[in-house]
Amino acid sequence: MLQPNYLPFYSPDLEQAINRSPMVVSPDTPLIDVITQMAHARASCALTDVTVSMAFSPLDDVGDGCVLVMEGEQLRGIFSERDVVHLCAAGVKIVNIAIAEVMTREVITLLESEFQDLFQVLSLMQKHCIRHLPIVSQQGQVLGMLSHGSIRKVLQPVNLLKARSVLEVMIRGVVTAPPTASLLSLAELMSRHKVSCVVITQMPDTLNPNLPEGSVQGVPISPPKSDPQAENFREIRALAVGMVTERDLVQFHALDLDLNNTSAAMVMSQPLFSLKPHDSLWNAHQIMKQWSVRRLVVVSEQGELLGIVTQSTLLQAFDPMEMYRVIEILQQSVEEQLVELTETNELLQKEILERQQAQEELNRALAQEKELNELKSSFTSMVTHEFRNPLTSILCASQLLERFADKITEEQRFNYLQMIQRTAEYMEQMINDLLVLGRVENRQLEYEPQPLDLVHLCQDLVEERQFSDIENHSIIFQAVGATQDACLDEKLLRYILGNLLTNACKYSPSTSPIYFDLICQDNQAIFKIRDSGIGIPVEDRKRLFQSFHRARNVGTIPGTGLGLTIVKNCVEAHHGEIAVESEVNVGTTFTVTLPLTPESAGDLRENAEGSWVDYG
Repeated sequence: MLQPNYLPFYSPDLEQAINRSPMVVSPDTPLIDVITQMAHARASCALTDVTVSMAFSPLDDVGDGCVLVMEGEQLRGIFSERDVVHLCAAGVKIVNIAIAEVMTREVITLLESEFQDLFQVLSLMQKHCIRHLPIVSQQGQVLGMLSHGSIRKVLQPVNLLKARSVLEVMIRGVVTAPPTASLLSLAELMSRHKVSCVVITQMPDTLNPNLPEGSVQGVPISPPKSDPQAENFREIRALAVGMVTERDLVQFHALDLDLNNTSAAMVMSQPLFSLKPHDSLWNAHQIMKQWSVRRLVVVSEQGELLGIVTQSTLLQAFDPMEMYRVIEILQQSVEEQLVELTETNELLQKEILERQQAQEELNRALAQEKELNELKSSFTSMVTHEFRNPLTSILCASQLLERFADKITEEQRFNYLQMIQRTAEYMEQMINDLLVLGRVENRQLEYEPQPLDLVHLCQDLVEERQFSDIENHSIIFQAVGATQDACLDEKLLRYILGNLLTNACKYSPSTSPIYFDLICQDNQAIFKIRDSGIGIPVEDRKRLFQSFHRARNVGTIPGTGLGLTIVKNCVEAHHGEIAVESEVNVGTTFTVTLPLTPESAGDLRENAEGSWVDYG
């Protein structure tokens, strides 16, 4: 089973990338029946007119191009279009052969619980040279299928695609054949060169007048520059008049065509769609999407064929190592917004001065404006510091990886990548805090209690915290009392406990223990989190839950001053209470008391009336 490394980059809707109804057959299914099903799942070919183009059917991009071989609930193997090409090239007779005899038995799968990022999936596919990745449950049950086609349909990062050109990812070595070549010889070419298509070429002075209309509009091609006869070949100016793909061979096989006596000219797809080397990948993506094609030829200004772009090569644009380019764009955007915020702040300062000279009845409104201005100033200062510095660190690390890739050690490269990942995760948390704070300010924080296993939730939070904790703190968790009858809002509870655990680790010495206790009694859930950290000065405790406020002894430890503000509002949403006891350089203990069920919230409110927060 694959154990992927999660990447911190944005992903679109993951669910849309999964085909929940992949094609499934049993191990004893005849191979001929499987190939027929694969052909029908794509596009239908008319026996009466096999010369009609098939590769550009609107149904071309339907399905995954493979079948799963299942025995009951167990996955036994996988069979793809490429396997059909290899069988054709080897001259294997498909009659009286069961799919179990030719399927790939060692199937690489991915647990659904581990599927969190499409870029992670692309890295795994590239690593193992596969185009299909079954999604399975913890029990091994097949839940769906990921493929290059399904991923490309949901990836929409327009700026990244517009910023990269076709030249960066195109395949330069093009496998070609004449129109007279048999389909069997094309299958042998695909199998030998491990490609998914063959471009059909013809000399200008020998163009077949019987080819369908549009064939003479093919593009001239040239061999790779490594070919010693390249210059002579360019002078001849052969034309690309069509294309035959592995998907076509599956369809032809299902039609029971004689591959040895059927020429490429009879069945090839035409005309060909073309791009220029400096066209953007976004342009290529749009053409593929509009015409439902998976391959585009790349030609020079003189019309010479330089290469091809396929669905698989297009996805190389999403290599996470290249994502730092997007970060540069984000940094520029943040700097522009900071300029706008500074200008807005100056205007507000001027307005405040004008209001101070206004009539006496406007004094209250003036005070409110002043408070708002201070809040915006704090926000501007926080954004300037907490966003600029991480972005600068990411940019510097990315530039070092780019400029000195051949000089740095593997350990240094790993450290740089770890720093980029940790910094991006920190920025993501800041953005999430701002979004939650916005919902709090707009009174849109939803409280949705559901039955919950508190012990399991707490153990998950401990594991998540220790996994990302580079200071190696030991978190000691213990539970007391009946915890099985809890009915709380898991999302809000995760934020409360996760934030308090993060703070305990952040402000404590390396490797020091963190104590996390859960006590269930009197219809209440009591959570205690105790550390041996820097503590909270007495003068800072009155403003502990105020937005953007941080204690004066935090030094250079990063933070936004938003976490405890949101924690307080999440506790209030549960009709609970939070208390803190702290001593500088000794440690801090946060105690959160929540009603176990919504019905018991009234009793807790009565008991806690007038003493919601205890500062110790």
